[in-house]
Amino acid sequence: MPIQSTYNYPNTRPFKLTLAAVCALFIYVFLLFFQPFGVNNYQPGEKISLELVLGILWIVPALFLTLCFNEFVLRPIFIKKYNFTTLIPWFLYQFLAMGTSSFLVYNALGNFHDFYWSSYFKHVLEISSVLVFPFLGTLFYFNYRKVAENYDEIVSTSKDVDQLDEIVLLRGDYKNDQIAIRPKKIIYIKSEDNYLGLFLLEQGKVKKYLIRATLNHFEHTLKSPLFVRCNRSSIVNLFHLETASQRSGNLMLKLNFVDEPIKVSKSNRSYILEKLNGARPSDDD
Repeated sequence: MPIQSTYNYPNTRPFKLTLAAVCALFIYVFLLFFQPFGVNNYQPGEKISLELVLGILWIVPALFLTLCFNEFVLRPIFIKKYNFTTLIPWFLYQFLAMGTSSFLVYNALGNFHDFYWSSYFKHVLEISSVLVFPFLGTLFYFNYRKVAENYDEIVSTSKDVDQLDEIVLLRGDYKNDQIAIRPKKIIYIKSEDNYLGLFLLEQGKVKKYLIRATLNHFEHTLKSPLFVRCNRSSIVNLFHLETASQRSGNLMLKLNFVDEPIKVSKSNRSYILEKLNGARPSDDD
């Protein structure tokens, strides 16, 4: 099972920058206050000095730039599919790269006094054991936020759909010209001279009902946000949307049970795309 189906490794700019910043700052604070791995020569009674604060500060840009290079440059090249076989080696490389960067900074500050393979492998292991917490913590936070956003979207959509089950009374210009109907049954509404054609779904078939009214009047009567104005003469119910596509530069909405797609005017294009969660239409032509 692909990892992204259960746990996502975000590929967004905010995630990459946050990951780099959190890991760099976390290791800096950790080294500053705990002074492990040979920092300050294991002197427990030593207080934090300005020299130490400024000295190990170089590890922040080193780790930040290392992670940014990995995420923005190397990741698009080497990570094409997100699954265990690609992400596990990638995570291991990330820790190896961060450990290597911090080892070089550590030795550069100490005139390469500990520049040995044995010290290198030990340093990478120790640094990785610390960096695993901010790394996985950032990953968990962005996944949690994504799940919360998806939940809110599902709740919002459910409320919109629930509104379609409430019976509404649509009145025409004449006293007896009215129809009580569940909005869910309305596929779309089209202006026809002084009348409106209500295309309704009844027992799996499309039926047309004429009522004397204006499109503007019905636009305000139908409260559900799933009803959107496509052009000067049409309102569609996105509940029945099958596909949204682009043809010759025009946004077209294909509705269920309707053969011909409905063209969206340029003035309503951005609004409808926003309703469709910003999804870009596919090119048919």
